Amino acid sequence: MWGVEFQSQEPFVYCMLGVQYQGNEPNKTQATLINALDSIMGSRSDHVEKLVQNGNGHLTGWKTRTWLTYWETKDKFEEWWNDARTVQFWGSLAPDAGVWREVLRVSPCRTQFGTNKETVTGLAHVAPLVPNVENSGYWGCYRDRIQDATEENRLESPLSACPDRNPPQQAGKVRLGRSKMTTFPDNLCFVVEGQDHSLITDQERQLWFAKFDKPVTRWMQDLVQAGPKAGILDARVCYESESGLFRHEDSIPALNYNRKIQLFYFLDMSHMEAIGKANKGHTALRGEFLKAYCPAGPMGGGRGQVLLWVETSVMKTNEMECEYVGCAEGTGFMAYDQHALFRGTYE
Repeated sequence: MWGVEFQSQEPFVYCMLGVQYQGNEPNKTQATLINALDSIMGSRSDHVEKLVQNGNGHLTGWKTRTWLTYWETKDKFEEWWNDARTVQFWGSLAPDAGVWREVLRVSPCRTQFGTNKETVTGLAHVAPLVPNVENSGYWGCYRDRIQDATEENRLESPLSACPDRNPPQQAGKVRLGRSKMTTFPDNLCFVVEGQDHSLITDQERQLWFAKFDKPVTRWMQDLVQAGPKAGILDARVCYESESGLFRHEDSIPALNYNRKIQLFYFLDMSHMEAIGKANKGHTALRGEFLKAYCPAGPMGGGRGQVLLWVETSVMKTNEMECEYVGCAEGTGFMAYDQHALFRGTYE
């Protein structure tokens, strides 16, 4: 296993951007917005994942072109965000644009990264890879990798349970104007889970479909459907459309692609751990994977080529900023903006 070692305590930045559209392909207006964002992003960030999210649950019928970007320092991000082209793009958005941004300024003391291969992916683009053989392979290892998490301070939410989502609105209804949110409950946990099957070998493919493919699909279905009752504020199953397919299944088509990334917001780390431990399918899947990919397993010693990684970051109330411009009701944290601890401004 591998982790990362940050070179300073300077916060790094996740910036997620999205352009929503209905149907399989964006219309001319949305395509123009997508091309514009691609252009102003250029090569400015330290890493960018260009993804597609098919509508899940309350966003059925919608798709979102999503950029998951990594910035080594907040100064690098702010330089791009305050650049004239970026300012002009964001300021010119129409009230029904269908564009959103979520910016997380993350302390290295409250994040962790783990991957099964010595491959630069995700957070390894902003901090160098280092071997991690101690805090691995047991429940609670993610928490143990986070410097600020202690027995005395478990970084738990001030809320005992997730708030209910806002009352359901008319299907497909767009909230015109700008919803900007800057205040959130302490200790929300942002999770990035990624899988890449691009280099899977024939032997590994046989093992994957014999032991892992169906349980992985069921686990993702369980996570997406669990919702706020399980402490999941939002779940997004995304894929890189140009990475190619390694399977053809009807359930969760995003998982058919070689490279796919899931984005989750949990109420806190405790809720993330609880659902992982309580889900019998996930517990069995985790055990089988560790046996297959351990040094003595059939995929150990570098024989397995499937790339997996996970990132978990605990956020303080003033470290997040989200803005939704002409988005569908229920998008991101718009779904909770009637709750006292999810506050913002509306234009």
